[in-house]
Amino acid sequence: MATIQIRNVPDEVHRKWRERAGRAGMSLQEYLLADLVRRAGSKTPQEIADEVANERRLHPERFFAGSSADLIREDRESH
Repeated sequence: MATIQIRNVPDEVHRKWRERAGRAGMSLQEYLLADLVRRAGSKTPQEIADEVANERRLHPERFFAGSSADLIREDRESH
């Protein structure tokens, strides 16, 4: 397993993370590792935007070019 070391953490930031870990009944290391693992499994907003842009490029027929008002109007008229 790899090791990550972070230097020069501001005291206030360190205090907040230490408090959060304590409330969770975990050591600071356990808490931060769990948070890193959880975040690594989630996509960033940029990754999501890139996926949508790629999907739109590959399958433009799946995307509606009109406005949301047009979609609502079309839905209302279909009933």
